Amino acid sequence: MDSCKGGFMMVRSEQLFSKAQPKSLAGKIIQFPLVRIFAVVMFILPYLLIRNNFLADLVASSSGVVHIVLVIADAAVSLFVMLLLYRLYAKWIEKREAVEISRSKSLSELGFGILISFGLVGFVVLFMVLLGYYRIDRIDSPETLIDAFVFFGMGAFVQVLAFRLVLFRLAEELLGSWLAFVLIAGIFGIVHLGNPEAGVWSTVSLILGDVLLFAAFIYTRRIWLVWGLHWGWNFFQDGVFGMPNSGVTELVSWIQPVIQGPEWITGGGFGIETSYIAFFISLLVGLVFLKKAVDKKQIVSPIWDRIK
Repeated sequence: MDSCKGGFMMVRSEQLFSKAQPKSLAGKIIQFPLVRIFAVVMFILPYLLIRNNFLADLVASSSGVVHIVLVIADAAVSLFVMLLLYRLYAKWIEKREAVEISRSKSLSELGFGILISFGLVGFVVLFMVLLGYYRIDRIDSPETLIDAFVFFGMGAFVQVLAFRLVLFRLAEELLGSWLAFVLIAGIFGIVHLGNPEAGVWSTVSLILGDVLLFAAFIYTRRIWLVWGLHWGWNFFQDGVFGMPNSGVTELVSWIQPVIQGPEWITGGGFGIETSYIAFFISLLVGLVFLKKAVDKKQIVSPIWDRIK
């Protein structure tokens, strides 16, 4: 791994390719990227099923200090187990070290991603406050803030694991960076079509807004920066400022606001993902990271170009 300017650790794109060299037909089939997507899911899914069926209700039914302790413990254990299972998948199936989840500079990259998202969401909220479109109705307890921080952190982790480390990374090994982005960003936008208030613009904004997460990942080729961005955006948008998260309004929020104003600024019932202001500033930051990734030669060509 190489150090990037700004304190990031940069993993070269080829370090995330499988190092396995099977000789049998079965081994070659297993190493096909689409098959490996299924394989890594089989490593992690059993734990998620056990956790969701046996532990989730226990955490949800608790309250007060006990609830906070259980929430943090559940998140810590889940994070440890899923990272361990992913590491074992990389070692046993792809015959390589899982450098994309290495701990070096992990906290600084995670924190920087959260800080960027705070700046993006905070700018939009401040803009709405100054225009009189956002005001605080009431503020919930500090326990709600802690609950929201952990909840959105783990939700973002699972999504980053699924969409970046599994779907995008393995699709990219086959299709190259650009085609893989179109495919995975399209899937990301489509899976949100079932959300309340979803429509054509919300889908387009999610697909193009995914440039930020896509670029942050291919720049460092590590989980931490992109996780921080995703975590921070969801946490500050919904967990702190109480705005809908991709149309979902039932999630935990610290501030209960009153939002009234044009949807092109506030995002309406879907949330600020569809705000023109939030869309353009997040896209701008994404393009900055994308340029850095291109300059660092982190773009992967399709397999049919690499094997010429």
